[in-house]
Amino acid sequence: MVKMVADQVKILVVDDEETVRVLSQRILQTAGYDVITAANGKEALSVIADGDIAVVLLDIKMPGLSGMDVLGRINTDWPDLCVIMVTAVTDVQTAVAAMKLGAYDYITKPFDQGKMLARIRQAIIRWREYLQDKQQQAQLKQNITEQTKRMQEQFTELVNSMAREHKLLQQLASKQRHGSKSLLSGLPAELQKPIASVEEFREALLRILKKE
Repeated sequence: MVKMVADQVKILVVDDEETVRVLSQRILQTAGYDVITAANGKEALSVIADGDIAVVLLDIKMPGLSGMDVLGRINTDWPDLCVIMVTAVTDVQTAVAAMKLGAYDYITKPFDQGKMLARIRQAIIRWREYLQDKQQQAQLKQNITEQTKRMQEQFTELVNSMAREHKLLQQLASKQRHGSKSLLSGLPAELQKPIASVEEFREALLRILKKE
């Protein structure tokens, strides 16, 4: 969902109080971040759905969809986002509960600018680590898929080659039985079996490979 861009990331500030949105936006833009604001939970989810958000600064208490409601949706649909809950000093317990539900961190109002920026920086580091881990897992999965495909192709070729060689030996053995030169007098009894049994074995192996 999120694309890494140089050193700049996009932060969403969600708060029903305009003064808080304006103050947060000014602080973050001064620090060099790209900032979008939303006045309620529904608007926030719409912005997130458009993509490219890295960190969400989310007020807990809002009319309509609460911060906890929005957090639940984010955890379900956009687990790569780092959410920092915003709460009043008197409601820290709710913020701690939000962290147990998946929020990365919380800050209290009124803001301490230094602490706010420090939490944002830490959240961005976590966000980048999450993306890097996700990319590495995707690459590993692709490597395993490609390696498995190569092994299946090699094994299929080996089975086909064995069938061809067995068929050739069957033909040589047949010539011997009809009076050809005694080149294969020491052939083991297994090579006298019908080629159909080898074909059945090959087809059974191919069916197993297709199921993998």
